[in-house]
Amino acid sequence: MTNNLEISHRQMRLAETISRQLVNALIRRKLTPAFSDFFITHLAGLTPLIAVLDTAKLGDHSAYVSADLLHQLSTDLGGLPVYLSNHSGIRYVILLSPLPKLPRKVDLPLDIPRGKLAVGVRFSGQPVLLEWETLLHLAVLGATGSGKSIFLQSLVTQAIRDEMKILLSDIDQTTFGMLESHPNLAAPIASTPQEALGLIEQAIAECDRRAELFRQVPERPQKLSEYNALMVKQGKEPLPRMLVVLDEASSVLTALGGAKGAMGQALATLGWRGRKFGIHFVFAAQEFTKDILGPVRDQVGLTLCFRVGNAQMAERMGCNRAERIPENRPGLAISNRHGPIQTYFVESSALGQGQKLLPSLNDFERTLFARSQRETNGRLSIPILVGWGQRERAARQMLETWELRGWVLRDPQRDNARYITAKLVEIMSNRQAGQAPSNPAR
Repeated sequence: MTNNLEISHRQMRLAETISRQLVNALIRRKLTPAFSDFFITHLAGLTPLIAVLDTAKLGDHSAYVSADLLHQLSTDLGGLPVYLSNHSGIRYVILLSPLPKLPRKVDLPLDIPRGKLAVGVRFSGQPVLLEWETLLHLAVLGATGSGKSIFLQSLVTQAIRDEMKILLSDIDQTTFGMLESHPNLAAPIASTPQEALGLIEQAIAECDRRAELFRQVPERPQKLSEYNALMVKQGKEPLPRMLVVLDEASSVLTALGGAKGAMGQALATLGWRGRKFGIHFVFAAQEFTKDILGPVRDQVGLTLCFRVGNAQMAERMGCNRAERIPENRPGLAISNRHGPIQTYFVESSALGQGQKLLPSLNDFERTLFARSQRETNGRLSIPILVGWGQRERAARQMLETWELRGWVLRDPQRDNARYITAKLVEIMSNRQAGQAPSNPAR
């Protein structure tokens, strides 16, 4: 165990005790305690103990990163939260110092990079940004007034900015009412369990449709980004991602036969098929009943627990101590992968104001597009952009990004050259007018 920092004797003794307990905890569960290192560091005012596993000696890694194991390790350590870091190998992170305070409110940034989902900020002040491409399905738990609904609105806001299609179930009709008739909706908002089942079945049907489209491509793409890259090379429009949000999921599942009923089976199907085709779903509820908790946990990769009333449920979902979140801290959540997070705040009224949800077109891009309309009749190419002062690599990346957004497409009628699309022209026009596009996710 390294100690090149100013670590107190108490923290060193605590770290040594925790290290022994971690080894013994894995042995008791017939897992290999192949720790290659234990070290203490300082990070953004925190003093964590980091236990590094030698993955080459582990075989199947799944048991070492499961939410169940993290919960069991936390119990063995007297309730200390155990976080998982698997960006470079497998590391268990246990804080030796008290947690600093998170901000009480953080507004959703306006400049989130396309293709990313902004969740919130950690104690370090660093944002939690996830890739839609690799995002697993989400479970969101929280009592009334805990910030769950605002977080769901933040998710949908970002999905609209990324021009995704959305399917929403809002049984209480309090979370997404301002989005009725929104052009990004792939179907009317569901307000009954049966209508919610219809949305999930529609998402599964979309999986079937996209599977057939994938099969028609000789290269046989394995994920949406690969399929879309092939389409834009052929001058065809890419497929949009889809976000499915099932609010009050527990009551919907219960009304339709529980985990083994029609909805449970449909969600299981969507769970293993959706991600490949760019279809993501979110379970949201105040709590999960015992018979639903396990199947839901098996379907999701990220869990966020706002204030909940059931400590055991929170622990089982990998959100230990979420029941201790104070009532006066809306938006504060415990995640199973990133620890405590202050999730981003968005005004619910903004969801009904289309001009705030337009696709992200920055000033630099708008200048280039306007110039192409004036000087090249809307044509864009690497040589044209280089002639306007861009580096070749940057020009290539911009064109590829714009093609994936549907802003630039190859025109077979004009030597297969790239031209800006009517979709982009409409976005630019609406930006100038301060209006929402009539169909931004076309």
